[in-house]
Amino acid sequence: MDNQIYKEDMISSLLNKRVKSNSPYFDEITSPDGSVHPHWEKILDSFNTLGKEEMDERQLQLKRQLKENGVTYNIYGDPNGMNRPWMLDAVPMIFGQEDWNVIESGLKQRTILLNHILKDIYGNRTLIRSGHIPFELIYNHKGFLRQVDKLKIPGEQQLIQYSADLARGPNGKMWVLHDRTDAPSGAGYTFENRVAMTRVFPEMIRENQIRKINTYYETLKRTITNLAWQNKEEPRVVFLSPGSENEAYFEHAYLSSLMGFTLVSGADLKVNDGYVWLKTIKGLKKVDVIVRRVDDVFCDPLEFKMSSQLGVVGLMEAVRQEKVMLINPLGSRILENPGLMAFLPKLCRHILGEELILPSVATWWCGQAPAKQYVFDNLEKLIIRKIYSDDTSSAVYGSSLDQQQIASLKNEINMRPYLFVGQEIVDFSTTPSYIDGKLASRNAVFRSYVVADTTDNSYQVMPGGLTRSSADEGAFIVSNQSGGISKDTWVLGTDKNTKLESVQNTSLQTENVLPSSTAEKLFWLGRYVERSIFLVRLARVIIKKYYETEDNLNIENDVVLCSLLKSFSNITLLLPGFEAKETLVNPEKELISVITDVTKTGSLNQSLQAFLRNAYAVRDRLGLDSWRILDNISEQSSKLKDCTRINDISYILDGLIVRLMAYHGLRVDTMTRDVSWNLQCIGSDLESSYMTCTFLKNILSKALDSETEKSLLECVLINNESLITYRYMYRSTIEFTNTLTLLMLNELNPRSVVYQITQLEKRVNRMPKTSGVQLSLIQKKLLEATTLVRLCEPNLLKKGKKKSGSRKDLILLMEKLEQLLGEASSLFISQYFNHTETTFGFVSTKIPEI
Repeated sequence: MDNQIYKEDMISSLLNKRVKSNSPYFDEITSPDGSVHPHWEKILDSFNTLGKEEMDERQLQLKRQLKENGVTYNIYGDPNGMNRPWMLDAVPMIFGQEDWNVIESGLKQRTILLNHILKDIYGNRTLIRSGHIPFELIYNHKGFLRQVDKLKIPGEQQLIQYSADLARGPNGKMWVLHDRTDAPSGAGYTFENRVAMTRVFPEMIRENQIRKINTYYETLKRTITNLAWQNKEEPRVVFLSPGSENEAYFEHAYLSSLMGFTLVSGADLKVNDGYVWLKTIKGLKKVDVIVRRVDDVFCDPLEFKMSSQLGVVGLMEAVRQEKVMLINPLGSRILENPGLMAFLPKLCRHILGEELILPSVATWWCGQAPAKQYVFDNLEKLIIRKIYSDDTSSAVYGSSLDQQQIASLKNEINMRPYLFVGQEIVDFSTTPSYIDGKLASRNAVFRSYVVADTTDNSYQVMPGGLTRSSADEGAFIVSNQSGGISKDTWVLGTDKNTKLESVQNTSLQTENVLPSSTAEKLFWLGRYVERSIFLVRLARVIIKKYYETEDNLNIENDVVLCSLLKSFSNITLLLPGFEAKETLVNPEKELISVITDVTKTGSLNQSLQAFLRNAYAVRDRLGLDSWRILDNISEQSSKLKDCTRINDISYILDGLIVRLMAYHGLRVDTMTRDVSWNLQCIGSDLESSYMTCTFLKNILSKALDSETEKSLLECVLINNESLITYRYMYRSTIEFTNTLTLLMLNELNPRSVVYQITQLEKRVNRMPKTSGVQLSLIQKKLLEATTLVRLCEPNLLKKGKKKSGSRKDLILLMEKLEQLLGEASSLFISQYFNHTETTFGFVSTKIPEI
């Protein structure tokens, strides 16, 4: 199609299709008479002006940018669901100023109302005593936590963060579908969506007076720090995440980094003397505020869910003593009870003396006989939910049930009617989405965000939010887990206060807090990147030698190739592997498996996956360029998993070594020389020196004839990236003594064992807890290893036994070095990752205006 014709027809085709379809849904861009809403006109015209080719390019840019920035989410129950790329539609959701004023007022009113209800439920409970809220509705909800009765955070505002899912019904009114009060998610993705749209559509953002959303995050940061009432001078705030496998872990890392808070897991915290302490590599640091993304019942296994490994034992006691503040406070989940929606209009009139501005989706609580009867009489028109979510499906569409299932459901409701509600099925409005090169209507739900402003006891609404649209036409499933697509949300108008005062007291924490679990992951990140580099190099050497073998039918007779293959098996510990004679006869199947199979512990691809897992777990510590490289490595690892031919594997390995070295070089070139950098380097030096010793022990354990040994030594030098160095230094034929001198004793060669252990000693000396007159056990082990290497004589290690050719002295030396390095590693892990610390405090992080 000609691009000019496309420009003319893109919008009109969408509008014509809307008119002809006689859709029952409210349309966001058109009025019932078919005219375009004023707030959409200019933006639709901008899309028209761009045309198809440019729109395709912009959509591709959005996808590329989010991918390169590492914006991901996890899908539960899917073996390939980790770190899925975040999907963003090129067409935003748009609200006009007048429409938004109603939504904003309604959200503020609703938050104030819910805050009052929350205070009452855990306070005097006058609303329950007076009958305004049925007691069965509260006390039978799993979100009502008796342990937090009479507990509150300072001030009138108990509900600090609030989020609501809204949808516009067929009559054009906005309805609240869900209240999110426990640990509201999505604000991090909202910010990243706006960043991406601002970069890809800068002219639209400028020309259409889109309100900025950064003020929400500034207010949130200020409110959080102000809640540290016991330590206002140097508040320490941590962001508690369930961990890297959580659906929204990217968001947890993103928000904590954006606001300058320390990202932690439950294992990083402990309670002692009534205080919550952060374990760092320097010791324990007191925590003042916890921003939690862990559901309330998982926060303290001592008082709630005993099986939880996500929380902190004794956390509730610290809360009772008011020695730590939690945001949102424990027990806030009670407000997510859908049964409350049936009573909110009356409660709003009773508490605030106002009509509810934003109605909830029509709800009937079955704990009241008339409501239950209405639900029974209208099952086919309703969704039946429990008042709390559990491990089983908590929502049933009455229209999907047969007569037997209806009877069973009614019987279940009759047994415990107070546990069920019936809700009207809302037909979400449609909004344009850019799908397959054209505009198409999709049903959408909008998630809004509200935060308490403690400076004047008010609530601030983000002028925007996270819109999610269905992937398929006419579908109402919009969640990420089900394939929904996100949209940026634009509110037209001018910002009332575009400049916010900088957050007070947020530049006082100058010590960089490094949780012990993060420190451990950084250490293993360094080890696994080095292990991956070593195995990729070795695999490339083996494949090259395999193709050079003249007689592929008698590979077992090729001493060099067999030595390399056996070394691969011994280094990866995938035994018997190539130690079995039958495998050497036809090694291709085993070679492919030991390289590609992620299920085999020790395989090359499994090492790559371990490297990536540790990187994802510390994503808040890595820069944007690192994430672009890591994303590329992840792609190559996925391709490697599906390879069945040596040729294909060889091609991928060539790309992998470049990307792994790029990550390695970026770390050296860009990371601040702090503890995080030091830990990665310690892991790398340990792994590199250990792997080199293990390789030399296996590959050079037996004396060979001169020609064979020369060929083998050349492979060893290539694998160690030292062949050019050897030729430059010795300018002679390759032989054992010079090779071992270069790989063991040359302190100018960064690939030599002595260089790596010497660097390891220096880096360990920089770590906390190593000062003092006497050497630590770790330092003693490394000193002994360095001394052994420096005292070794390559010309003596060359000698083998007369009959077997076994180089016993070389083997014993390498085994002793392996032992010392292994012991040093164990001691290091025990000393620094048992519960340690360092303190990053508040770094005044300026949130960009977007």
